[in-house]
Amino acid sequence: MLASQPSITPAQTSSKKAQQHNQAQVLTQEGYKQLNLGQAIKALEIWEKATSIYRQLDNQEEISGSLIDESIALQALGANLRTCHTLVEALKLDKNAGICTIAPAQSTESIKQLLYTAITKQKPIPVYLLGWRHLGEALRQIGKLDESKIVLKETLSLTKRTPSADISGILLSLGKVEQSIYKQAQNRYFQTEEPVFQREIVNMVQYQALNSLDIYQQVSDIPSIPIGVKLQAQLHRLSLLLDFDSWLAAESNPRNTELNNIRTKINHQIQPATTLILNNSSAFYQLPASNSIYAKLNFAKSLNKIASKQLRSIAIEYAEEALQTAKGLNNSRLKSDSFGTLGKLKPEQSLAYFQAALSQAQLSQSSDLAYQWQQQLGDLYKKQGKYDTALQAYSAAIDNVTYCISFTSKFIL
Repeated sequence: MLASQPSITPAQTSSKKAQQHNQAQVLTQEGYKQLNLGQAIKALEIWEKATSIYRQLDNQEEISGSLIDESIALQALGANLRTCHTLVEALKLDKNAGICTIAPAQSTESIKQLLYTAITKQKPIPVYLLGWRHLGEALRQIGKLDESKIVLKETLSLTKRTPSADISGILLSLGKVEQSIYKQAQNRYFQTEEPVFQREIVNMVQYQALNSLDIYQQVSDIPSIPIGVKLQAQLHRLSLLLDFDSWLAAESNPRNTELNNIRTKINHQIQPATTLILNNSSAFYQLPASNSIYAKLNFAKSLNKIASKQLRSIAIEYAEEALQTAKGLNNSRLKSDSFGTLGKLKPEQSLAYFQAALSQAQLSQSSDLAYQWQQQLGDLYKKQGKYDTALQAYSAAIDNVTYCISFTSKFIL
């Protein structure tokens, strides 16, 4: 006679599910810990495990939340197309609609309408609002700026209808999209020779720059804003002020009083914007380590664009601090970015810094950084008359660009 198998009681099933749920939550927190330490690959692996558990539990909202976490790690790794596709899955959008597809013949209007319709039907649940914001960011990163703007504007509108919701992060993302459209308009201007079209694009450049600057200011003015978001808004605003001022200086002439007046206003805002960040330098040290590194490098690059020996010295200090933090984390990708920034700040030592930056990029398999330093080294070798060495560096840079494209593109299928 066969012995009967012990049956699993509902209480045991419930207990097992509770244990799995707790395990997934622990993994989620551990993933954020690793991400804040700059270990995006480890964070991604951990969050993939958490997602797998939530799938077993068939908890749709937490599956979406975990997929959004994965997308954050992927974005940190520069895998922008994969980020986009992961968010499409998290938001339960049509995977075959081509939302993340980059194709010139694709109907932008149909995608925009699809996204608009999906958001307007979305219930204002925090996890999905977060997912839409990150999708807007991902679309910006892959160059789909119109779609990104639609997503972020509608998400902002939806969030504003949600009691006690924080809109600062979405506004910041919207400001970055407007800044990207500004840069796109600048590129079109340089590629256009027809005077009539040039005048139209000049107006577009002005509008986008001023609109983006206004949004960044709105973010900074929000009461009780998270310190990281506020600092990012201030850093992006300063960077844009400097870029716009440089463009206005190149394009304005004595006869164009309008551009001259705009430049005067913009120029007068640079010093206060710089001083504001310097006076609140403690904000850099209140961020997670990896975020602090990127913020310091961002600020250092902006300070280096201002004609001031004192500010250039401060820029070097910020970049060196970022490098020391990266070394403390033993994070090759962050060390690469820090070495490369110092190479731009210290021309007299740039060769050694760019070589170190390249070495760290190769250690972390960061092709998106490696090609930048190979191009910089190629430029240096070319100036030294080492044409064969320069050609080798340029060729390696092209290989890495090609790899970056193939790495992200393979996740479309």
